[in-house]
Amino acid sequence: MVRVLEKVEEAGRRVSVVELVHDGSRRYYDGGVLYTGVDAAGNNTLDYVDAMAMALPRSGEVLVLGTAGGALATLLHRSGACVTAVDVWPQAFSLARRWFHLPPAVTCIEADAAAFLRVTPTLWPAVAVDVFDGLTIPPSMLDPEAGASLARILSPGGVIVWNVAAGLNGLDTRRVLRMLRQAGLAARAKSVRGDHRLANTLVIAQKPDWRRAA
Repeated sequence: MVRVLEKVEEAGRRVSVVELVHDGSRRYYDGGVLYTGVDAAGNNTLDYVDAMAMALPRSGEVLVLGTAGGALATLLHRSGACVTAVDVWPQAFSLARRWFHLPPAVTCIEADAAAFLRVTPTLWPAVAVDVFDGLTIPPSMLDPEAGASLARILSPGGVIVWNVAAGLNGLDTRRVLRMLRQAGLAARAKSVRGDHRLANTLVIAQKPDWRRAA
């Protein structure tokens, strides 16, 4: 049995937060697409989120672009990272705190991801990208300017972990790989399977550390 906890329809979104009554687990859907799943204690239940967290450092500063229910931000915070979450839709933060255990210590910034990348003065050691419009990546995030911005704001030796809702040879996967490589980052793709028979691919990129070369 499923209980609807909240529905929000605004700014082109149709978000539903539901709870499975038998175990208290919760899910965040937008337009029928599953974005977030947690158990009753707020622990992530989606394979791709676990895979992203495993590829990211568990300490230091981590920038998370795209929030939804905040499962990745919560997981990273609980592991010891200092997390800043960015989302263009501020209601996502409210839903994440109300229903998905997003910790108060996670810094939440309302901003378009591509626009934020252009202006942030911070050098980030780790960036997670989980930005979607449905199952597609917004064009602004596939623009070469976004790749250049990511390379600029990444500290030497820093890592980017980008979730793509496609297979290893999917068009968006190839676009992200090409964009990050053109920006001077070493990028590779890793397949993640298991969530409702959907294929996700993580594009993992790293900035060369000139300090070690010296």
